[in-house]
Order: sequence, then C-alpha cells, then structure tokens
Amino acid sequence: MSRRPPQLSAPRLVAGLVVPLAAYTVIRLLLGSATGALAITEGVTALWLIAVAIVRRRVDPVAVLSTATVAIALLVYALTGGDPLALKMRRGAVTGTLGVAALASVALGRPFLILVVERVAKLKPDRQHEIEAKLADPRQRRGLTALSALIGATFALDGATQIALALTVPTGRFVADSTAARIAVLGTGVVLITSVLRRHTRARG
Repeated sequence: MSRRPPQLSAPRLVAGLVVPLAAYTVIRLLLGSATGALAITEGVTALWLIAVAIVRRRVDPVAVLSTATVAIALLVYALTGGDPLALKMRRGAVTGTLGVAALASVALGRPFLILVVERVAKLKPDRQHEIEAKLADPRQRRGLTALSALIGATFALDGATQIALALTVPTGRFVADSTAARIAVLGTGVVLITSVLRRHTRARG
C-alpha cells in the first residue's frame, strides 16, 4: 500500500483535466461554438484513448468505459440534432459509475483493491506467497477496504457534481466550471487518500 491508488496519479489527473480544457478553449475560439467545441473535444479524447491502448497493446478498463461513453454521447448528440446534454452528462457518467461500483464492492465485502492485490499475486508466482501473507494481515485488509471506500466516495461525488453541473450550467460555461469542480473534488480525494496511506505506513513502521 505504498503506491498511489490506480487512476489517481498526478500526471494522469493533469492530463485528464488541463489538456481537454485547453483543447476546448482553443477549438471554441476557432469555431465560435461552445457546443461544437465540446463535441470535437470529446471525440478527440476518445481517439486519444484508443491510440494509447493500441500503442501500449493493453486494454485499460477505465479507458474502455470512457471511450464507450464518448461514443454513446456523440451518437445521442448527432441523433438529437446537436443537443449538448449527452456530451455534458458523459463527464459524470464515467467517474460516477466507477464510484458506485467501488462503493458496492465495499458494501458486498469484496473491496476492489483487495481483488486487485489478489490478481497481482496470481500474476506474480515468484511473489505470490509474500503478497498473500501481507494480505492475510487484518490491518492490511482494513487499510485496503478504507482506501476502496474513499476512492469510491471520491469518484461518486465527482460523478454527482458533474451531472448536476451538466443539468444546470449553460454549455458555454460548463467545461470551465466542471473542470474547476473536478479539480476540487479529485484534488481533495487525492489529499485524503495520501493522508490515509501515510498514516498506514507510519503504523506499520
């Protein structure tokens, strides 16, 4: 438990938040349309995720979910004659789904981080005994459960916030406002998760 939880690394957060905002701003200036800029930005995001998956030759479940929601949002956008609501809702659909799934795993007594560690143990036969021994420690399991719940709560709150903004904020302001809200929610989540990891590390020491 010494590493930052998956999908919450600083470079990934920066890339996922700042780059789309910058791209949207430039495209909007060129097109003069907030809705058109949002549609293009979402489409480019999907293409980027696909390209990364091809280059790495690895399927990332989060990237698959994100790409699928982009495709659905763009389809709805086209079928509704340019209604931006589906594009705006997409932002909350990904993190909201992940958050609910993570919280559900905790509620069902199978925290997703424990499942991840168990999977890693199976993929590394040379370290399987060591990893399983650590996982058998009740403190380790409590720590992983707490982190699973915290990550789930962070993503669920982000999803709810994004959906609320999608329903209430005009398209022209949505990208900037939703990015600011996402930075606040995910940034707070990262700080809390890092704090939990540090306390757990000190307790083990």
